[in-house]
Amino acid sequence: MDLREQACWLLLAFESGLNTRIVNSILLLWCKELGRTLDDFFAAEAGEWSATCQLSPEIIEKLEQARDRLVGQIFLAEQLQHEQIGMLTVLDSAYPALLKDALSRSHIPPVLFYAGDLDILKRQAIAIIGSRSAREDSLAFTRAVAQRLAVGGTNVISGYARGVDRAAFDGAIGSEDGHTTVVLPQGIRTLSGAQMHALQPQIAAGRVLLLSQFGPDAGWLMSRAMERNNVVTGLAQIVIVAESDSKGGTWEGATSALKHERRVYVRQPGGGKVPVGNQLLLEKGGLPLPWPVADLDDVLSPLLRASQNMRAQQEQKTEQPSQLSLLSLPEA
Repeated sequence: MDLREQACWLLLAFESGLNTRIVNSILLLWCKELGRTLDDFFAAEAGEWSATCQLSPEIIEKLEQARDRLVGQIFLAEQLQHEQIGMLTVLDSAYPALLKDALSRSHIPPVLFYAGDLDILKRQAIAIIGSRSAREDSLAFTRAVAQRLAVGGTNVISGYARGVDRAAFDGAIGSEDGHTTVVLPQGIRTLSGAQMHALQPQIAAGRVLLLSQFGPDAGWLMSRAMERNNVVTGLAQIVIVAESDSKGGTWEGATSALKHERRVYVRQPGGGKVPVGNQLLLEKGGLPLPWPVADLDDVLSPLLRASQNMRAQQEQKTEQPSQLSLLSLPEA
């Protein structure tokens, strides 16, 4: 994709002010059904937009305002290229099929920005989620599980926040050949210099993949952190909950995963007080993952087998071209 086309994706996804459902609907009608580029789209007249995509005057006005920012977005696309930040669109064959299966057209990110090796996403993937203010026993559980999964070649997915997210990252990278995907709650260019300095060697070594669904310079917001959690769980075959409250990002991510028929394993302390959210998730269909245990392999083996089975089923699905199309996405 050339710089101008990349700039047009930036215009539609981030500069137009349109919601995700409308953006994905435009992509479906203009790009998938007509086979035309977004460069063609932004070169078209408003009348063609209206006739082809059935867009309201309000939407057309927003698109025309976005079009005026094309030069600036070309410059941004050049900067991203220089900084080795890639852009993966929902129409690319490398876009994670699991994410399309997990989310509706109203929620699938039209663009994912990334730094690192996308082949990490081809690995068996397990997400570990939990509270930013988790207790030490939850953090110890997270580090141990993440390290054991990483030793077995699993891509450990987390959000890189404090608490459970950071413990999952540390556990995965603590393994000699561990791999992890970090799904950011902010723009990929907004990490601090110290954070990027710490991550860069692992990115260069092909062990860490950074992903962000937000504009490259978008700052941190609680709403973005909540939205990001659905991508964390959507990228994984299996979700592990270390510690959850009865509301908040972990709860929303876990209940969303259950809704989309992902297997959700929930830490169940032995002889200790079960966090309120963990207990409620178990009652909603989460599977217990006892902790502490004498042999972690005993409790992780069924989980890994379930993940492998789901991965094999997904690989069979992606052999069908329709599975890579927005046409297969539900409206809800």
